Amino acid sequence: MLHAGKCSIYADRPQTCLDYDCRIFAAAGIAAGATDKAVINRRVNKWRFTYATDAERAAHEAVRAAASFIQLRRSSFSSPVPMSPMGIAVLAIKVYSVFLNASLHTRSDADIARTLIDANRAFDAGEVHA
Repeated sequence: MLHAGKCSIYADRPQTCLDYDCRIFAAAGIAAGATDKAVINRRVNKWRFTYATDAERAAHEAVRAAASFIQLRRSSFSSPVPMSPMGIAVLAIKVYSVFLNASLHTRSDADIARTLIDANRAFDAGEVHA
């Protein structure tokens, strides 16, 4: 969305275009917002991802699963979780590895939510290993 050094969405906000990475919404499979983000949402809906390996595809699917869980299972969390699309997408990217666990479907939503909070804390503390 950056053209000729300026944001092609907001004429008066070129620094926002430099700082704000809209691809995060496409990665998480969520909209950037309501009608006030219509231009961004149209662009996000056009992005397609390619994967060099099955592991990359699984990681992307895990990011989307994490975002979906955060949105749809909000009541399972004992502590506040982001409500904004940006916050949800960022959290999903930070904790997606939880959804790579094949046995996750056998756990309760509350247990998964606790695991996501723990994974977020570990990420923020720099304890995440690639």
